[in-house]
Amino acid sequence: MPTEGADARALLRVPPDQYVAERTRLVKAARAAKDRPLAEFYQSLKRPSLSVWAVLAAGDDADAVKEVVSITSKVGETQASAGTAGAVSAATKDRRKVIERLVQRAVKALAATDKSAETRRPEIRDIVDQLSRHPELVDSWIDGTLRDLPEEEFGFGAFNVVATPQPQPKSKGTKSTKSKPRPADDEVSERQASRAQRAAKAEAARQARKEAGEAARELDAAERAVRAAETELRKVEKLLQDAQHDRDAAERRHASALARISETT
Repeated sequence: MPTEGADARALLRVPPDQYVAERTRLVKAARAAKDRPLAEFYQSLKRPSLSVWAVLAAGDDADAVKEVVSITSKVGETQASAGTAGAVSAATKDRRKVIERLVQRAVKALAATDKSAETRRPEIRDIVDQLSRHPELVDSWIDGTLRDLPEEEFGFGAFNVVATPQPQPKSKGTKSTKSKPRPADDEVSERQASRAQRAAKAEAARQARKEAGEAARELDAAERAVRAAETELRKVEKLLQDAQHDRDAAERRHASALARISETT
């Protein structure tokens, strides 16, 4: 979260049709508290589509999100390590089950207030499948700040996956068919290097966002400390003024008393 006290999930705890009203309420509350960074944070969270809203709502289960990303990574690693067809098939089957559990959670969340939930299941599944390929988006998925879906080309490339079909044995007496020519080794290397570069850029962007968030939190804490110190300073100045006033009054009373003594002697 970019500022202290921010809770993007508050916008996902109300029905989708109340999103804008709830965002307006949170912005006004932050402004009333003179917390400008918090107000700007809520204002920046644009309203998601219904399908994206459902997927974000399902993201309140952090373990489920981490599981779907982890199993997707496992599929990529199994393929990249030239795993057997059986291993790849088993990993893919497990991934499909995990995705469906999260999709069902998302559909259920949307169905509570929207009749179109079931018809949106394929689109919701596509979004979950797409996000599961992007481990750099886990944090923003879980905290509810995710709004823009990633470009698909960065998907499995982050896991450096090169899916190579296993050659099928030829049966005697059958006519062989020509297979498509495999790319040259240098071409494969270039593709892998390109994927690695994209993955590195994605990681750099994620790290930059994390650092920016930490800096924003530190700045917000420093501004709060300054405001608190200014408040304490005003209190001390008021106490000083009161003490000086009391001292002046006491001096006048003392002088008056001395004058009366002089008059009676």
